[in-house]
Amino acid sequence: MIVYTQINEPNNLKEGEIWLPCLETSPTEHRQSWKQPLLITHIDAIKHYDYDIVPLLDQVVHCIGPKTYDRLKDMGFTQVHLHGLVAEDIKINQMPITPCTWLHGDRYSKDFSTYNGVTAIKTFTTSLCEGSLAKIKEMVTTGNPPSKIFVYSDLVCKALQEFGDWPQTELGLTESCEADSSKWLKLNTFYPGEE
Repeated sequence: MIVYTQINEPNNLKEGEIWLPCLETSPTEHRQSWKQPLLITHIDAIKHYDYDIVPLLDQVVHCIGPKTYDRLKDMGFTQVHLHGLVAEDIKINQMPITPCTWLHGDRYSKDFSTYNGVTAIKTFTTSLCEGSLAKIKEMVTTGNPPSKIFVYSDLVCKALQEFGDWPQTELGLTESCEADSSKWLKLNTFYPGEE
């Protein structure tokens, strides 16, 4: 069995593959963005935006990741610019994109609020999804661990490692995760848009 733990349901799950989202997001109180270019590093920043997005649809949007790009286009944003695969690919000082508003959550790999001209608005918070983690733990404790598990967050990686060792399970992890290789059958780093 292969387990996917990302927030968004993967497309085209095959037999023997299941989705158990181990993170969940919830909106946080925030102010409205004024009209200026947007910086989006996670699609949930827009999903949890408390205001009408129609006034923002014609704004320039800078984003990372082809999936985020596609989702923004599907939402009706017309001027979306893809900067690469990871937050480090956005070079604010080399290709000036400021002033801009960075809509974000409470967890991120790069803090854009430290740059001049960036207005940061936190629209959501992230927490562990205890129900999904309990199902994965039950697999392990009943002697039926997954053959492979994909982890997208260091928070989830740490939570799974608290269950003990996983000698029969290969761990697929993103670059943001730090895993203890002695706990797993094998570690493989991957980019989330390619698995």
